[in-house]
Amino acid sequence: MRACLVIIAFVLVGCAENQPVRNPYLIEASFDAQIDTRLPLYSELQQIGVTVTLPSNFGGIQGIHITQVGIDSFRAFEVACSNHQTSSCSATLAEGTSARCSCPDGFSYSLFTGQLLNRQGENILFDLKEYAVRKEGPMIYVFN
Repeated sequence: MRACLVIIAFVLVGCAENQPVRNPYLIEASFDAQIDTRLPLYSELQQIGVTVTLPSNFGGIQGIHITQVGIDSFRAFEVACSNHQTSSCSATLAEGTSARCSCPDGFSYSLFTGQLLNRQGENILFDLKEYAVRKEGPMIYVFN
């Protein structure tokens, strides 16, 4: 009888769902952006480690940071800081391989991984919101 109770306890604990915490600061933006790297404005994306920031009319909430992180490998992240309500200071600025939030607490994020680089305290903090990227020839497609 005791063995049955132990097995049932393991099953119940093992079935407990860990729900991901949804970011309360950012909305879900639906878009499909196309970038032609042959155009002078986007030709820098042909170099590894270079970030190009697209304005919000291309997609995203406050725009999109796109970085080539390897040969024909790209990552795209939301410009809006993941740890603030959308406001005039919540846009991140690309600075080399990182992006810094303009708000006074100055959150900093990696543009290679989207990871928050300066975690503070035990509060739940969010990494940059990532968007899907696909490359076909000279075209880069960013979408959500």
